[in-house]
Amino acid sequence: MQENLHDGHRERLTDKFIKFPDSFSDHELLEIFLFTVVPRKDTNLLAHSLIKAFGGIKQVFSADAEQLMAINGVGKAIAAQIVLHGKLMRKIMQTRPSESNAFSSLYNIKQEITALFDGVKIEKFYFFLLNGKHERVFTLEYMGKTEENVYANTEEMAYAMSVNKARFAVIAHNHPSGNVEPSIEDDKATSRICYMCELHGISLIDHIIVSGQKTYSYYLEKRLEYLRERIRSDDNI
Repeated sequence: MQENLHDGHRERLTDKFIKFPDSFSDHELLEIFLFTVVPRKDTNLLAHSLIKAFGGIKQVFSADAEQLMAINGVGKAIAAQIVLHGKLMRKIMQTRPSESNAFSSLYNIKQEITALFDGVKIEKFYFFLLNGKHERVFTLEYMGKTEENVYANTEEMAYAMSVNKARFAVIAHNHPSGNVEPSIEDDKATSRICYMCELHGISLIDHIIVSGQKTYSYYLEKRLEYLRERIRSDDNI
């Protein structure tokens, strides 16, 4: 009976977090984190004890394993997870600008994307969702079975657009054949994805085609604007 009560509480708290993540206090955030390492037990009191002992959630994730295990209810597994996550958070915060997930500019996107296809012998497709700073917030990657075509799941792309807070999108794929010029099918796919993006309030800012070190940019070649104008005048796309 007691386990059922805890399970119900965890589910309710998890559902609330998914809907309103910014409304949670520090001890609630720590309580949910502890769900992963403390199965079927109340983690609320332990979360309060940790924050009280160390003075705040930041200090909890900065503590070492011995300090954590001095708290009643904290064993080796819990201490290890807290230390691990603390180190991961500090590593992320210390990421150098050169390691950022932001595309530096529209003109440099194609150079940055070229590296993703280095040595790839079959067709590969990327769908990037970006925030207002051109930082990647979500990526979908599709790999073809041959060097001639790749299937991109538009339903997955539409779902990704609906759940991620994005303002822009970039798509990219390669032509292992060596010909970097877009095909009729490339234009059709770009038009459909551009239309999907506009339905979700997202602006498709480029489609990059890569073949070796050669690239084709729909944006720089003004082909994207041409297709966008066609979308606005043609309801049959």
